[in-house]
Amino acid sequence: MFSVRKAVLSVAAGLTAVLALAAPAAAAIPIGQVQNGKATYYNDAGYGACGTPINAATEMLVAVSYQWWTTANPNADPLCSGISVQVTYNGKTITVPVKDKCPGCDATHIDLSQPAFGQFASTDPSNTPGVLNVTWKFVSSTGGGDNPPPSGPTGATGPITGLANKCIGAAGGATGNGTAIDLYSCVGDATQQWTRATDGTIRTGGKCMDVSGSGNANGTKVQVWDCNGTGAQQWVYTSARDLVNPQSNKCLDLANNSSADFTKTQIWTCTGAPNQKWTAPV
Repeated sequence: MFSVRKAVLSVAAGLTAVLALAAPAAAAIPIGQVQNGKATYYNDAGYGACGTPINAATEMLVAVSYQWWTTANPNADPLCSGISVQVTYNGKTITVPVKDKCPGCDATHIDLSQPAFGQFASTDPSNTPGVLNVTWKFVSSTGGGDNPPPSGPTGATGPITGLANKCIGAAGGATGNGTAIDLYSCVGDATQQWTRATDGTIRTGGKCMDVSGSGNANGTKVQVWDCNGTGAQQWVYTSARDLVNPQSNKCLDLANNSSADFTKTQIWTCTGAPNQKWTAPV
């Protein structure tokens, strides 16, 4: 059984009522408090507990235990207001937004969407345990952790969208130095929110959009890195909707002109092609 939640959802609605009556008093959201528990996955589509359409087969998101929900109307729950879960397994960390409730999970058990679980292990039913022992914590989308994000220059903040109106963000919601910036469906993850700062940098999660190794060759990876004031982290958003790194005189580019999820960004000679066109906050 790969998802306890999936199994529970197939039971009559009366079971949910029984679970609700049996649940202990709902807990406040313990931002930054590390939990040790299980992670499973599910792939349902429809409306999540926060009242928004979801597709757990394609989107990065998480369902958390019914025990964390505190309002009679789950759509209005504090969990639906900029709260994500930061999950770590086998040395890798991702951050995914809370979009759904798991009625059969205990407090430390999280139910990841299939692509989120796939960041850690195969979701092939013939080649996966289906359950992982993970550490995780609730984080605020404003900071991704226990503390607010590091202070820095201010500026317009919002998503940066490209081909197929998809968003770019730090791969897997991670913010470690060297994490690639890739294209993915806009899911509201904290690292899909960018600030075009007054110092010419573009920032997310306290890190800067950076050209790897201060390179200038076509195909050089674009990543997140500690903000360091170098030319590798300077970007100009033009009236033609190009994002240009002046040091290399190259444009932010989607590899292979692809709009597929997980397509990596790079720098490339500015061509005016659609894979170099961006809608950025202004």
